[in-house]
Amino acid sequence: MLFLSIDIGTSSTKISVVNEELETIQWSKASYPYIILDGNKNEIKPDDLFNGIYEAANKIDPELREKVSLVCYDTFSPSPVLIKEDGNLSYPNIITHMDRRSRAQTDYIVNEFGKDKFLDITGIYPFPGGAGVMTLLWFKQTQPQYLEDTYRIGHLPTFIHHTLTGEWMVDLVNASMLGLYETTKQGTWSKTLLDAFDFNPEWFSEIKNPGQVFGTLLPEQAEKLGLPSGIPVAVGTNDMAAAQVGAGNTESGCIMNTAGSSDMVSIITDKPVTNPHYYLRNAAIPGLWQIYATTAGGFGIDWFFEQFCAEMSEKEFYREYIPEALNEWKEDGMVTFAPYLTGDRQSLEQKTGAWNGLTLGATKKEMLAAMLKSMNRVLNDTINEAKKVVDLKPVIQLTGGLSRQEYVELKEREIPGFKFEVVDDLPIKGNVALVKRYL
Repeated sequence: MLFLSIDIGTSSTKISVVNEELETIQWSKASYPYIILDGNKNEIKPDDLFNGIYEAANKIDPELREKVSLVCYDTFSPSPVLIKEDGNLSYPNIITHMDRRSRAQTDYIVNEFGKDKFLDITGIYPFPGGAGVMTLLWFKQTQPQYLEDTYRIGHLPTFIHHTLTGEWMVDLVNASMLGLYETTKQGTWSKTLLDAFDFNPEWFSEIKNPGQVFGTLLPEQAEKLGLPSGIPVAVGTNDMAAAQVGAGNTESGCIMNTAGSSDMVSIITDKPVTNPHYYLRNAAIPGLWQIYATTAGGFGIDWFFEQFCAEMSEKEFYREYIPEALNEWKEDGMVTFAPYLTGDRQSLEQKTGAWNGLTLGATKKEMLAAMLKSMNRVLNDTINEAKKVVDLKPVIQLTGGLSRQEYVELKEREIPGFKFEVVDDLPIKGNVALVKRYL
């Protein structure tokens, strides 16, 4: 049996044909842009995203695609979408996790509902960009016209799944990431929260487990993907949750670090203990949760290259300049960095990035090394909080573009007491592994 596994990121999609042993037979990739708008808005046009998916799929050998028996997928999130009954978006774009338009709505939840009461239900404080509910409140309070013809609300998996199959659902992980779900007890949509914010309960679909087969591939989508029409489609989920399963992390204490456009850490726990300093989210497997944190990662590195090192080639910057900077500045100098170039999704206060300790003796390499070290210290702080909840495994699986040797050495210095094991294609493998739990 062959699976088409789709990993949908914030700037590109990777597609692989995978067998039952989780081996990749062939893979491809396509990129698409995201849009930065005034008001701290960050969005993706749905046509750009789907055209990227179709482009990547059509790079796969047609005869191999004809042998695919099932489609599975994961996506980045939070990624709020307002969807009409016909499946098109009411608000025209997908809103990404880098969006910070909802700062005032965070304050509204804190003042009108209470941050600790919100934490007790959802597992998180109402951090901007950390859950969909703040964006939904932004629409309700500032642009309610987009809600008038909204039929369903979810994150990107809800939109992807309906486009592929015509079925409506919200997966277990993204239910908790919407911030309107009883995360701490893995219950259901919170009537307390829906009533408090005057949201229509019918906007929120039935919650399904990731990997569960739900619907079949529509003819139009089958033609665009080059796949057999009518094959089953499994419920997708968040990329980090899928990666954990792809690494075989299905018990408490396992740690995953996905280091790509964003640098994220996820610790599996069977104890839903809340903490203001991290996210508590559902894991992809019922009965487990994730202790989770994120920082800028590759987005920050790309920004540094564009602003400070544009005179060199990308290959020179990534293959030579970064390793040199990290080797020269293994120890801290005077320069430090506040790692909030994309804000801080673990803070109710608005934060921005900044270097401190700059002198005429400071160099670009010292500034770059300080930035990279500070990002990993954010993850280390979360791991230290997790130690209070669960016994941690000594090995952290590392995947993503920031997993070359220089980054491994950096992480083992900045996150002491752990060994990092580099692994590949974990979301892709995790999607298939989740399906196999139900086949």
